[in-house]
Amino acid sequence: MFEFSGGGCAALDFDRDGWPDLYFTQGCRWPVREDDFTRLDRLYRNLGTGSFADVTQAAGLRENRFSGGVTSGDFDNDGFPDLYVANTGANRLYRNNGDGSPRMCMPFHFSGAQDQIYLNLGDGRFRNVTPGSGIEVEDGKGLGVVAADLCGRGKLDLFVANDTVMNSLFENRTKGPGGPLAFVESGLSRGVALNRDGRAEGCMGIAVGDVDGDGRQDLFVTNFHLESNTLYLQQSPGTFADRTRESGLVQSSLSMLGFGAQFLDADMDGWLDLIVTNGHIDDLRRYGRPYRMPMQFYANRGQGRFAELPAETLGPFFQQKALGRGLARLDWNRDGREDAAISFLDRPAALLTNTTRDVGNRLSMTFSGVSSPRDATGATVRAKLGKRTIVRQLTGGGGYQAANQQHVVIGLGSASEVARLEVRWPSGRRQVFDNPPINHELLLVENEPKPFPLAAP
Repeated sequence: MFEFSGGGCAALDFDRDGWPDLYFTQGCRWPVREDDFTRLDRLYRNLGTGSFADVTQAAGLRENRFSGGVTSGDFDNDGFPDLYVANTGANRLYRNNGDGSPRMCMPFHFSGAQDQIYLNLGDGRFRNVTPGSGIEVEDGKGLGVVAADLCGRGKLDLFVANDTVMNSLFENRTKGPGGPLAFVESGLSRGVALNRDGRAEGCMGIAVGDVDGDGRQDLFVTNFHLESNTLYLQQSPGTFADRTRESGLVQSSLSMLGFGAQFLDADMDGWLDLIVTNGHIDDLRRYGRPYRMPMQFYANRGQGRFAELPAETLGPFFQQKALGRGLARLDWNRDGREDAAISFLDRPAALLTNTTRDVGNRLSMTFSGVSSPRDATGATVRAKLGKRTIVRQLTGGGGYQAANQQHVVIGLGSASEVARLEVRWPSGRRQVFDNPPINHELLLVENEPKPFPLAAP
């Protein structure tokens, strides 16, 4: 199955110059030869001038295995994002130094491997604490994963999109810092294990965000051909319901096979839109089935109701068909409009630049924890705009085999000010910023009373 899953992409500012860079995974000759370096994953540095430079060799990256997913996080808390690459075979962790079957096998032909969880020991080492942690399931076949506060306890829960078996929601019940990791699997009781018809689906990618404006995080999952994608709206803290049909997302996704997905506010009106990559795993065109597929963009019309926009209104790229896979969200040119990096199975990667002209005002924020972990994953912000409050969360993972730029962007629409911005840090501390400056990149540092405006590009 490794042949059709494709490669992923990660957006990270590896040199901390304020411009998000890009890492793409790719395959190699099979079987893997550890002495063959003819095909390597690639790291591209954002030069801040409208272009990128390949710095793979200069950065000391020699990832020559058959790579799939990739994610980024600051595991040693030194302020520089590190890389973890998931390979067919042994995975690799990179510390940032600061300087050919005719028919693919199906997932139900195999038993699932046990998901794994590693405890960061704080000295650059990890310990596998899977046994007894509560994440053990009998037949998980995970593809997408996201870390977010989904149950409203101020802790990072884990949602795993499983292929052809029930999805998993691991509630974080860890008692405190330094204590043993403790999770409880509750996907079925929380309403995210199956679709509304009680069926497990061929789940791939995940998007997470508050799409209906009720202040709670919702989940969107991409699925296999002839299965609609699924939108789980959070009804009350930690309880979800399949509202795909009501949201207008059923019919347009039945003929697709979805992989990467992300929520982003393309026009800065305060409502999260949706972008999805598609592409089949088998070339069955001789049987009348689609193979290469177009990307899709859905505009959020408010309260979580979506409308797919015609491809001809979105630009030439959306009129193409491809085997789309990974999808990462970032603002690569730092103009305040979120863009997308996309990986494909059999063609060069794409960088989609958001050129929407009629956009609203915005808040764009990065975070630095002090009592919290430095990358502040799980931080939740509430922006008060008159009678409306917009809630966003800094999550980890999401998409499909991807990692997003670690920032939060809030579209303000026509609002000319934010009366009150409240941040709940992963440590539990709450901070309030009155009338923060808008239409700037802001750095929020835990315990600092004012945000720091970053230099405009």
